[in-house]
Amino acid sequence: MTSSFNSTPDRLTVSLSGDLIGGSDAMTFAIELRDKLAHHTPKRVVVDAAQVGFVNSSGLGMLIAARQSTLEHGAEFTLASPAIQLKSLLNVTKLTELMGAT
Repeated sequence: MTSSFNSTPDRLTVSLSGDLIGGSDAMTFAIELRDKLAHHTPKRVVVDAAQVGFVNSSGLGMLIAARQSTLEHGAEFTLASPAIQLKSLLNVTKLTELMGAT
């Protein structure tokens, strides 16, 4: 998994690509996101998941943790353009609305 961050005054956009399967990638992502949120106070965080491949339970947990970190910093969280497998996983787990999936 790779992630990139793009900040504007009111918005932090995170682009994810590859498989979300937890491990060291998830830890790195969590640290980077918390660092960005601590130094930039956006009103909204948008995670672009269009280029995400396979997602397991650890990857889903990573996204839920990202949402929680975002909310703790007073920002709105949106999961944008989830790829087919992720969209299916969100539907099965009834997390589509919670994750703000668009």
